[in-house]
Amino acid sequence: MKYFLITTTILIHLTATAQSPYLSMLVKMDSTKADGKRYKIEMNICKPKKMTERGSWFSHDTSTIDFTSLKSNDIECGGYFDKGMPTLISGPEEKPPFNQFQFSGQVFVWEEIYVFKISDQSSRGWNPEMYIVIPMKYKSFWTHIDISDIEFQSGKVIFLTNYNASYHTSQDEKYLNIDQSLKNHIGVDVKTFPLKELLEGK
Repeated sequence: MKYFLITTTILIHLTATAQSPYLSMLVKMDSTKADGKRYKIEMNICKPKKMTERGSWFSHDTSTIDFTSLKSNDIECGGYFDKGMPTLISGPEEKPPFNQFQFSGQVFVWEEIYVFKISDQSSRGWNPEMYIVIPMKYKSFWTHIDISDIEFQSGKVIFLTNYNASYHTSQDEKYLNIDQSLKNHIGVDVKTFPLKELLEGK
């Protein structure tokens, strides 16, 4: 049933966007662990300054970049945003949804690095944010990403370089589907993470 819904969503967007690249994304906290909590999820889209030559938009290549060896000054980023739009222009009266993040748009994911910042909005005190970093090493013109079962780990970062990725066919066109549960994934301390400055948006 889940794959049927994903395929249907991709099919609708493929028809609507014709020959434009497309990304749809859903990032969700673990509902059992987040019950009664309010976690805000924000996203930053980053790219290595030196990227591989794109070649064909429609090929299904694997990047040769060693993302684990990159330094903060090797990468450039935009800024964190929520609700699919930049935080600074979302408007003061608009409140972001809690415990999940959704994004869709005409984005070509090849070698982009997606950084998610998760903050605890329900705690009376301040808890350091949690981060998830996902480098997109597979090329695909159309991509669907579903990251689920996130348990809040204050002050930790999960660097997700190995994830469940597979190509599927919809209307004779292939799209990349990433369906990854983060249940039992243990993060490392942000203070020791090589890309710490990247996480902080510096």
